[in-house]
Amino acid sequence: MTAVRPFSPRFSYLRARLSAAIGAACALCNATAPLGRLCPGCTSDVQHSMREHPWRCARCALALPAPGPCPDCADQAPSLEKVIAAFDYVGPADSLILRYKNARQFQLATAFAALAVDAIRLGSQGNGSPPWPALTPLIPIPGSRRSLQRRGFNPAAEFACRLGRLLNMPVLHSLLYREPDHLKQSTLNRRQRRANTAHLYYCARNCHLPCAVLVDDVLTTGSTLNTAARALIAAGVDRVFAVVIARTPCVARDEPDSIGLPDHPSEHD
Repeated sequence: MTAVRPFSPRFSYLRARLSAAIGAACALCNATAPLGRLCPGCTSDVQHSMREHPWRCARCALALPAPGPCPDCADQAPSLEKVIAAFDYVGPADSLILRYKNARQFQLATAFAALAVDAIRLGSQGNGSPPWPALTPLIPIPGSRRSLQRRGFNPAAEFACRLGRLLNMPVLHSLLYREPDHLKQSTLNRRQRRANTAHLYYCARNCHLPCAVLVDDVLTTGSTLNTAARALIAAGVDRVFAVVIARTPCVARDEPDSIGLPDHPSEHD
């Protein structure tokens, strides 16, 4: 099945004209920007490392320090076909994640979705279409009860809704569920994260789908996404992709006395 393009030519033209006419303040530099997006200069800065880093895992999008096996994929059997990340979790984009998740700047979800669409098109081998069939559902990673109570929203679900509008993809909010009372992922190293997420997610029903796309905010080790993908596959999904807002850089994650992870607010990974 051939995937459809995100926009019809006419709608893309009208949307671009409307955005240019209205304008908005860029979330990073406060300059004039197209409605719902960063300005061209900040867009280029945010996307630079994702586009230009010379070594990257083809499966999980991890930027590697040198050619070689991916530390997040080499010692496990990944359940995901491919992860697409809008940008790397480095400056200046890391501040946007903090503002989105902790300051409830919901409008940033629109900018993140636009950046994710750019990343999907960049990896489309020239035809501008996603690697999954048309009308494949987006499935956001459920938030923990603690994070939902603190923030009042699920960042992954908000991002998935905006992305679904841009790509004309349905969003399924009531398929994947999270078990309660697990340790907070950002306090754990890589081995601990995998143990903590081993049975964290389950599907409420069987879902015999040819393909599904998981959606999350920040990807660190891949433990959450791979566990969620296994739950979907067990429920009947044939192939699972993933789209995330940001991918953390490659750092040592197995120190016995410290977490060894970048300081970011992810509740999932």
